[in-house]
Amino acid sequence: MSLKNMLESASRGGTVEVSDGWTQGRAIYGGLTGALLLASIKGRLKDAAGSGSRSPHPLRSFTVSFVGPATTGAVEVHAEILRVGKNVTQAQATLRQDGAIVATALAAFGKHRESTIVVPPRHPMPELPEPGTIEPFPYIEKMTPEFYRFLALRQVGGALPFSGAETGDLSGWAQLREAPEEFHEEHLLVLADAWPPATIQMLSGFAPASSLTWTLELVAEIGPDTIPPEALFAYEATTDASRDGYAHTHAMMWRPDGALTAISRQTITVFG
Repeated sequence: MSLKNMLESASRGGTVEVSDGWTQGRAIYGGLTGALLLASIKGRLKDAAGSGSRSPHPLRSFTVSFVGPATTGAVEVHAEILRVGKNVTQAQATLRQDGAIVATALAAFGKHRESTIVVPPRHPMPELPEPGTIEPFPYIEKMTPEFYRFLALRQVGGALPFSGAETGDLSGWAQLREAPEEFHEEHLLVLADAWPPATIQMLSGFAPASSLTWTLELVAEIGPDTIPPEALFAYEATTDASRDGYAHTHAMMWRPDGALTAISRQTITVFG
């Protein structure tokens, strides 16, 4: 089943068949998990608003808690609208497999409002070489995450995972290898979680690591009216702190023109 078909299936709620190839280690890739949860929420909102309606407002914040690993095959996704207010709509979704909860998400949608407070982004896009000059990570069976066959990640700053680097920061370009018919917020989620956890490059040998929680804050409106299907995003991640087996990172994504698009924040479990 293609990414498009999986997202369409999730938007209807119920059973979604997750295709082989979308794994990260033994579990379904976290970016796809988030995208399925968001698609389910947006489908539920569309049903509540009436046929043909879109989400009431742009997505502002999306938080995922990865409760347990899910494998490819059938998963059950269910969304619930928590509140529809004048300015903000909030909803949640849950992903289950074999009756157990494997992930849950909260989404906040907010309409544009007039405000006297305007703070330009404080972090400019890093200076990166042209993406065409950088070879993307290849997909190598049993060596790289399987989902690399669907995403083109062109790393510029930082080091390879488990290479004993002195810092936990990285940067580069990210893009879907096959452009969708239209680019939506779900596609941004797929891209935003694609990079290896920035901290694991500091490990001198292999050790498991996984996201515990992930929040994506959207600074710009994402949709077919603002983002082309072949969208390319600059990415820069910083490790803020790490101790006791938990790392805390934040990352930013920019359009090629330098406009800040999203801020990603993660708590990562590190077993090494």
